Amino acid sequence: MPTEDMQRAAACFAYALEGARSCLRDVNSEMAVAQASWRGEASVRFGQAMSDWEQEFDVILSRLRELLEATGGPMPRPRLP
Repeated sequence: MPTEDMQRAAACFAYALEGARSCLRDVNSEMAVAQASWRGEASVRFGQAMSDWEQEFDVILSRLRELLEATGGPMPRPRLP
């Protein structure tokens, strides 16, 4: 049974996870706008850099989910594409 402190921590982790997901959606939306009209080698390199960044960001999301689970928080909903 989670303690009161763990429940508060779980709420913080859930809030952080949702905020991070929201930021990722915003970044992905802006990337789609940029990629719609940007061409050339610089565009390709920037796209790869952003892909690498997103993989690292996924690690952060994964760690937040683990902390949420460890503190007895509700399991987060699956990530939307």
